[in-house]
Amino acid sequence: LDAAACVRKEPALGAARDGIAGALLCPDDESGDCNLFTRNLADLCAARGVEFRFATEVRALVAEGERIRSVETDDGPINADAYVMALGSFSPIHARRLGVDLPIYPLKGYSVTVPAREGGGAPQMSGVDAQNLLAWSRFGDRLRLTSVAEFAGYDTSPDDARYAKMLMSARRLFPDGADYDDASLWAGLRPMTPEGTPLFGRGPHRNLWYNTGHGSMGWSMACGSAQITADLIAGRQPEIDLTGMVP
Repeated sequence: LDAAACVRKEPALGAARDGIAGALLCPDDESGDCNLFTRNLADLCAARGVEFRFATEVRALVAEGERIRSVETDDGPINADAYVMALGSFSPIHARRLGVDLPIYPLKGYSVTVPAREGGGAPQMSGVDAQNLLAWSRFGDRLRLTSVAEFAGYDTSPDDARYAKMLMSARRLFPDGADYDDASLWAGLRPMTPEGTPLFGRGPHRNLWYNTGHGSMGWSMACGSAQITADLIAGRQPEIDLTGMVP
């Protein structure tokens, strides 16, 4: 799309039209609220008998030969027939204690959520500003902004300079799109693998399965990854080729 077509597709870009060289339109691309999805999914699972233990710290996986005997938590041990390690960036820490080296490293990402303004100033479509490394998504009356990622170990402390740059870029694109002074700031860790593909299957322990290392695509891959993991535990052949995705 040229600049004029960009504005026709997304009128909120009108104020930034003179600075737009063009864009690629991905009509099948979608966005959603992963928090809302996860909360509703938890309610559905609980109604079917799933027990959730929130605010419970996993301290260690206890191995006995080729099997995991239990998971030690701050609320006592948990015993099961099968275990799934889906701890994101913290998976390699627990796996290392079992002698398993997972090629996962945390990548620190940032996001800003601001109240969207009514009247057409806020974008309706999701998009990415490649020049300023800013991505945005509209969630009802909120506008979510995300930007760069960095190697910072397990540090999730805020970086005011990062947030300021994100908000400055958003103001240039959508000057009347949001109440930028009322921003909610967040930083978190993305469990990255060298090639960006997640890890599935078993390691040396027969009843421990891996479903981890999804990078920045965790929610996008969540349902498919759960199907793969369920298939593997049940002894079925997954529909997706897992070459290169087994630890």
